[in-house]
Order: sequence, then C-alpha cells, then structure tokens
Amino acid sequence: MPAFSRTALITYFLAPEHTGKGIGKALLEQLLSGARHKGIRTILASISSLNPGSIGFHQKNGFVPCGRFVGVGRKKGQDFDEVWMQRMV
Repeated sequence: MPAFSRTALITYFLAPEHTGKGIGKALLEQLLSGARHKGIRTILASISSLNPGSIGFHQKNGFVPCGRFVGVGRKKGQDFDEVWMQRMV
C-alpha cells in the first residue's frame, strides 16, 4: 500500500548452532542496506517472547520495543506473546 511504502517487516531465522558468530549481524546489515536503497525508513520485526536471544539481538542492533500481543501464539504446549520491535533506518 502506498501509505506504508516506507515501512518494511523483516523475518529471518538462524538455527541455534549458528548464533553468536556474526551471521545475524551480517544478515541484518544486508537487509538494512537494501532497505535504505529502496527508500525504507522504518523496519519492523515480530519476535516470539519465547526467544529472548532474538529480542536481545535486536535491541543491541538499534531496535526498540513498540508493541506486544499477549498470548497470541502457542508452541510445544506453551503460550507466547508476539513482541514487535522497530528501528528507524
């Protein structure tokens, strides 16, 4: 939609054995570079509350919490929240 043409939602996953090696940072930098090139001003990320590592990673890389949907997901018998984070490009 034209009204949201400067906003992008990103989704990317790393297997646990690949975290802490700089791969996520490299992927994020590629996504941010592509976003700048396309005129994107705001990046949104939706993260499971069961993934504190991802929440911490995004906070360390300039994302701030901007919303939370409580109890909207369920995985392996456990309810979880959907945490939304935002970064200005």
